[in-house]
Amino acid sequence: MKRLIGLTMMGCALTVAAQQYRTFPQQMERLDRGVVALPAERQGVFVSWRLLGTDPKGVSFDLLRDGKKIAEGLTVTNYVDGSGSEKNSYQVIAHGSTMETSAVATPWADLYRSIPVSRPQGGEVGGRRYRYTPNDCSVGDVDGDGRYELFLKWDPSNAADNSRDGFTGDVIIDCYAMGDRSVMDGKIVNSQSENSKYLWRINLGKNIRAGAHYTQFMVYDFDRDGRAELICKTAPGSVDGTGRYVTEAATEQEIQQADNSADYRNERGRILSGPEYLTVFDGQTGRAIHTIYYRPNRAFGTGGDAAYDKDGWGDKAVVGNRGERFLAGVAWLDGPQGRPSAVMCRGYYTPSHLWAVDFDGQRLSTKWLHASTTPHEYYVIDRNGKQQWYRGLEATAYGQGAHSLSVGDVDGDGCDEITYGSAAVNNDGTLLYSTGLGHGDATHLSDLDPDRPGLEFFMVHEERPYGADLRDARTGEKLFYETAGIDTGRGLAADIDGNHRGFEFWHSEKRLVRDIHGNAISENRPSINFRIYWDGDLQDELLANRHERPHFPSFVEKWDGEKAVPLPMSNGKLMCEMGHSVSNNWTKATPCLQADLFGDWREEVILWDERDAAHLNIFTTNIPTEYAVPTLMHDNIYRLGIAWQNTAYNQPPHLGYYLPDAVGQK
Repeated sequence: MKRLIGLTMMGCALTVAAQQYRTFPQQMERLDRGVVALPAERQGVFVSWRLLGTDPKGVSFDLLRDGKKIAEGLTVTNYVDGSGSEKNSYQVIAHGSTMETSAVATPWADLYRSIPVSRPQGGEVGGRRYRYTPNDCSVGDVDGDGRYELFLKWDPSNAADNSRDGFTGDVIIDCYAMGDRSVMDGKIVNSQSENSKYLWRINLGKNIRAGAHYTQFMVYDFDRDGRAELICKTAPGSVDGTGRYVTEAATEQEIQQADNSADYRNERGRILSGPEYLTVFDGQTGRAIHTIYYRPNRAFGTGGDAAYDKDGWGDKAVVGNRGERFLAGVAWLDGPQGRPSAVMCRGYYTPSHLWAVDFDGQRLSTKWLHASTTPHEYYVIDRNGKQQWYRGLEATAYGQGAHSLSVGDVDGDGCDEITYGSAAVNNDGTLLYSTGLGHGDATHLSDLDPDRPGLEFFMVHEERPYGADLRDARTGEKLFYETAGIDTGRGLAADIDGNHRGFEFWHSEKRLVRDIHGNAISENRPSINFRIYWDGDLQDELLANRHERPHFPSFVEKWDGEKAVPLPMSNGKLMCEMGHSVSNNWTKATPCLQADLFGDWREEVILWDERDAAHLNIFTTNIPTEYAVPTLMHDNIYRLGIAWQNTAYNQPPHLGYYLPDAVGQK
């Protein structure tokens, strides 16, 4: 039986009664109420706000319009003010163990909010011109005020996959405060395009190649001081948000003395030599706090100007492919009493390395390094440099990784594990299991089957015999497995059908939609992109896309029991029909970010404006719901999913518990 954990009273006498594994208060960020207001479906203003995972049982809310109470004793976290207009302002008063009044929120002028961003100037490299467009985003509270700031990676148009040669523009990461702070603090400003505050810009320089597999940037409060940091791979020439080289933040003399004018790109535009670093940046200023050598380097060692080991990485026709593929995540490896670690990963087609790194507020340090060196042996190096070998195994993490990863407590010990494609690595760096089914693309971790103990994991495969598997996330036991005749590149697990308990799943090589037991329930396979909470029920909707090039516009779909149908916004338009909104990453068609950023528990979507590539469009729902669910960001598995969402081929976040059971829906 699964552990029952009472969280808080919900609207309409619905109670959160079950969560797969406890998310401890220490793992929950301090967030404000995140009040948001926008035009209602028919008339007036729709207002929603956060229920917090730390709220006491029985919390209730009053809603103020222009300082006057218009509703009281609410146990849901959304309200339609039929008499409201964009000229009004709103506040929420929470009645729990103490009384708390939110900041003032003014209504959006439309169903989305457009925020300006500072588009970098393009350039020319390798005889070809390039320009920048917005790409992956992440969020973190950089100043401890309970509001998220937005981190944006800019993509040059000549960004390259590891399988292709070519010179690329520099990788640039910005940070913005979302919206005019004067609006949040009570000044009334009614504008569809609200101001965003540009905080800083990091330029990773010419020695970091641009592409989906190179720069995985982790945004999180790593030292637990209430303010988020950014950690990512850097190199000589990388410049922080204050204009200085990241090498100046090193404590090792060899790094401090690096030649920041050096250009390590070869004649094909690849970077197969030169020092490699890991840097932690202050989230508020972009200042590099500490820089160390990246582990392992291209030659499987640490430090120095190591040349790429083609044979060691198992490259065939393309040199610099397999060993230059990086993943990253955040994990509470010591449980809630410790600090969250950055887990930086290198390789998954052949050797697989997972490097857990801690940050104490001043210095980065190694917690452990896992190295699956062959299909049958691996070693772990601990924080003291002690190396322990494990040999004679049926399978390791060698060749088992995917184009993403998942993080969560899969064995119930209070510490997070890393599910690395077809393998899983324990919180101490040892191998938890390996199925040996090989490399894949899409992966999904959640309580997919609420009637089984523990969490489950769904994955598709790009290694023969292809296909997909559903497995126990703790043991790797296969619960469902089918092969396919071709590389199975896409797959999704989501709870789209309330007539069947548990999640449904499907993949790109069959038209079938299956229930959690593997039974076919439809031959009308829906989109295979992101799942999303959008309307008022407890099932997932789908963030789908039109197959139009080059940017594949996105919209929300709803499963009707037989097929998925578009779900227009209340103005009758699809998401992509407003603000020239488009997705990222070509055929992957992923949003800049999907997360529960503010308002109630339904999720927000960030796309970018194709017209000028200088605005981000943030969409939120205005559909009322009778359910009050704690902010998804206070569920550990979901919050860590937001941290790793930008990694390689972006995948959607999932909760660590089964939502319909959590509110008592049968």
